Amino acid sequence: MRTLFFIGLLCCTVLSGCSSDTSASQEEEMQQLEKSYVELVQLSTSQHCTDANEWNFTAIGSKACGGPTGYIAYSSKINTALFLEKVKIYTNAQRDFNTKWGINSTCEVAPAPISIQCENGKAVLKY
Repeated sequence: MRTLFFIGLLCCTVLSGCSSDTSASQEEEMQQLEKSYVELVQLSTSQHCTDANEWNFTAIGSKACGGPTGYIAYSSKINTALFLEKVKIYTNAQRDFNTKWGINSTCEVAPAPISIQCENGKAVLKY
């Protein structure tokens, strides 16, 4: 009888360990997305803007309704392949977050910039 009790206790422990939700909460996932976004902004602004021709922009983020949440400028002096890969990872993570948590958004299309200008050492997207 004692053996059966311990086997039952072991099964309950194993099953509760397997069934516990180890995924992050919505708030934790949102904080991670925000942290990733801040890192992307820091990387994109790590160079001073003195020549707008040395700058590009790319779409970033994913609205729940579809399309990017906005655009981000980046210098051609940084590791652009790595930067664009990180933007892609962030955008996919935001899309997955929206789907997982049933996030809603406006369906307005974020306008694409038409140019970049350097203002006070910073790249500014012009629309």
